[in-house]
Amino acid sequence: MDTGSASNHRLHFSRKALVAIGVLVAVIAVVVALAISRSPQVPRAGAPAGGVSEVQRLMPPTPPFTKTIDAYQKYQGGTTCSPTDKPGAVDIKNLVVATYHNAWWGIHRACTSSVNEHKEGRAIDVAFNAADPVQRTRANDFLYWLLKPDQYGNRNAMARRIGVMYLIWNHKMWRSYNPSAGWLPYSGSNPHTDHVHISLSWDGALRKTTWWTQRTGAATPMPSPPAGVSRERAPTDITDSPR
Repeated sequence: MDTGSASNHRLHFSRKALVAIGVLVAVIAVVVALAISRSPQVPRAGAPAGGVSEVQRLMPPTPPFTKTIDAYQKYQGGTTCSPTDKPGAVDIKNLVVATYHNAWWGIHRACTSSVNEHKEGRAIDVAFNAADPVQRTRANDFLYWLLKPDQYGNRNAMARRIGVMYLIWNHKMWRSYNPSAGWLPYSGSNPHTDHVHISLSWDGALRKTTWWTQRTGAATPMPSPPAGVSRERAPTDITDSPR
């Protein structure tokens, strides 16, 4: 029996198998990279997506804060009829519109048989079109800013300071009352592909979170939107509540 020949045969087969596996891994890596680069979805919280560095992102100005930060907001669904824009919601609307020059925005809606945060004046809709590459990028920049860690390592820092309760955008939803889950699929009747929905807790809506209280004067106004771009969209009765 030629044991040396058998050994050489086994070694030759092993090398061919390794080459085949290497080619397969390379193909899979290319397919995954292409899928990620073409994905219209939001980036992972606090992590760059698609190779975009933070300095390349368009984000709202961030005031200086101390390390002390708000806890994650608990779920507080709409229960009452109070269709007036709450001051915290107005501030954040102005901040977003002044940064991205959105064509329309909306906060309160008239009360009907259903209730949600819009009908309490503490939910904000700001226009971003997921089908438009530029607008999709801007929406992702804004959401990245909300959910990235701050210089102290506080996760989801700006969302916590503002009092964000949940976010909906492009078939995805982020919940402050389940932050470790990250972005999860959203299957509501409105896929939110033409706007980002921001629901605030009552503390955020009433300027009681550190976005306001750690600044000089709790009621420091946010920037006003550019002339001609703050046009409120006609209200609808689409329910954004996640429950």
